[in-house]
Amino acid sequence: MRMKVSYRPTFSQFADNYLATYYSGGVQTLRRVGGGPLIMLLGAALIIYASNRVSFWLLRYPLIFIGLAIALYGLSVALGPLFNIFLVWLRRKQLFENKKSLTTLELKARHLHVDQSGERVKVPLDHIQTIQHRSESSWILTRSGTLLYIPRAGLVSGDHDQFVQALEEKLTPPETNAP
Repeated sequence: MRMKVSYRPTFSQFADNYLATYYSGGVQTLRRVGGGPLIMLLGAALIIYASNRVSFWLLRYPLIFIGLAIALYGLSVALGPLFNIFLVWLRRKQLFENKKSLTTLELKARHLHVDQSGERVKVPLDHIQTIQHRSESSWILTRSGTLLYIPRAGLVSGDHDQFVQALEEKLTPPETNAP
């Protein structure tokens, strides 16, 4: 049985899925959510400590600059995903509004064939870890940490629910009747 869905991704879908997986994708979630603010707090604490407690100016000013550098690094960690989205936004016409920007997912035998803007990848079904259902889309997460999403609305061809159901059936091992 061959199932197929096609859609044209939008910048809005990309941004939503990128931020959602970055902050809650299960990979280094605590570090990603709290790391930037915690590093900024440590930098600010070093600045305050150096300003109030260190009286020797040759030690005070380098500690203040180190604290400032640490706080700025924390800010970059916290705002990194927004910077990445900004870079994609700069290329949004090329990535999302091009006639070639069609994503097709096709289920064949024991592989999921993904064609995204002319690039083809064959994902073995045993490399798919999970399928997560969301209100606007479904996510297919692979062992390598790749996210494939299928929107519920705006499909060019195919049916979201039928495709996801067929994929889940292929991923579910058959039940054995043990005596």
